[in-house]
Amino acid sequence: MKPLLFVALDDLANKEGKTLKVAEQLSGVEGNFGFKINLDYLLNPEKGSKALLRPIQQFGRLVFSDLKMWNGTRTMASVIENLVALGVDYLNVYALADELLPKAIQNTEGTKTKVLGLTVLTHYNEAYCQKHFRRSLPETVRHFAEVAVKAGCHGIILPGTALEAVADLDTIKVVPGVRPTWHKDTRHEEEVEPRVAAEKGANVLVCGSPIMKSENPAEALRRILAEIQ
Repeated sequence: MKPLLFVALDDLANKEGKTLKVAEQLSGVEGNFGFKINLDYLLNPEKGSKALLRPIQQFGRLVFSDLKMWNGTRTMASVIENLVALGVDYLNVYALADELLPKAIQNTEGTKTKVLGLTVLTHYNEAYCQKHFRRSLPETVRHFAEVAVKAGCHGIILPGTALEAVADLDTIKVVPGVRPTWHKDTRHEEEVEPRVAAEKGANVLVCGSPIMKSENPAEALRRILAEIQ
């Protein structure tokens, strides 16, 4: 199976019209990809989640709702139930929620919705993990990956630089913040090239700025799809 790419529509909350226009253009590109939307967009006070998701879902692509949940079981179960009803394909929770996760994840049984357990954000690095978890970055990722799988998550989210630490785990591996060699920024501490992430076992990749901030987003998307396939 070819790796799945999610295009991060990070500017939806602030530049909805422009971002949707680009997303519409991208939807016509051939390839295995979908769109990722963030919590700030879903919390728009003037619109409900259903109304906000409809313009994205009309493109006929998979939708990843990036909530990064870490809450009590009741709250997470309620949110997951609502997103399942809305037809979201992927959503995420912090693996740190641990034993609070299983009952909440049960709401996805028999549905297409998959729950991803977030291990360590790509915005963090080795120093962060040593400071707060007293472990190396790969050790921290491995620990929370095992927690997520045990809790019933369908997959894990991790920095591409730590893929080797979970190579033996039979689960969906999602790598955000991938950056091709032709695009550089400082948003992610643990960035990795799309091709490298795919070669090291990533099933799903997430990429935003290199595509959405390109002068030719459709061509940028094609280039990244070609790299990972």
